[in-house]
This record gives sequence, C-alpha cells and structure tokens, in this order.
Amino acid sequence: MPKILIADDKNENRFVLKNFFKLFGNDYTIEIIEAGSAKESIELIEAHKPDLVLMDIKMESEFAGFDVVKHIRERSEYSSIIIWAITAHALEAHDSEASDQEKCLNAGFDDFISKPFDPVNLLLKTSKLLNMAIPENVKKKIGLIS
Repeated sequence: MPKILIADDKNENRFVLKNFFKLFGNDYTIEIIEAGSAKESIELIEAHKPDLVLMDIKMESEFAGFDVVKHIRERSEYSSIIIWAITAHALEAHDSEASDQEKCLNAGFDDFISKPFDPVNLLLKTSKLLNMAIPENVKKKIGLIS
C-alpha cells in the first residue's frame, strides 16, 4: 500500500490533497499521513518512510520545507524518498533571482506542484510514480479518453 505524506501548515490545503487521492477509487488503498509543521514532517518521514512526500515549501513553522528536504537528503536511509515541493510561485522569477521551481530542484526536491494545482497533471504524475492506474470513469471525466 503506497504511503503519501502531505506536509502543509494549512488544514484546508491538506484536506484538498487528501480528498484528491480518493480519485484513484476503491481499487487502491493509499495511506495518507498528514503533517502541519516542518518538525512534524521530519518526524513522520523518519517514522513512516513514505513513498511520496508533498511538501509545502513555505510552512509558517520553525523551519521551512527547504530545511526539511536538506535534513532528509543528508541521511542515506531516507535519500530514496520522493519529495515534491508545493509552491504558489513555481514559475515566478524576479530579476536575477531564481524561480521557486529552480530553487526547489537545486535544494533536493524531486519535482514540484504549483498552487493552485492542476488536478490532471497531479493525477498523471502520481499514478506514474506509484504505478497506479487511473480509473476509466476518472479518465473520461477529466478528458484523458473520450
């Protein structure tokens, strides 16, 4: 059973993502773990070793998502965990500053999801990563098949 950690300090963001994974239907059981702070994220990653972490990079807690990914990447036993950054500014860059997308990839995130997230893109990325088929009725609903 795949395990996904959703790390975001805002309950409503975790709620949306948690319910999003119900699109995979009853054929799959996905264990969803939730963290509301960077510190809690580290504790849960170390305790559960999830298959995928969706990490808000700008949590309002003791240290940011960038620090979490740095902490995890420094430990070989967790280095294979896939961590995707969640950011509201993935494509923005100001003057000579790197975009959040570039910063995320340079910091050790494996990929990024922009807020508000594109459900079709997230569904495709997640199904590929976790080797889970998208149900036919969902494919029709989102326009992947006619």
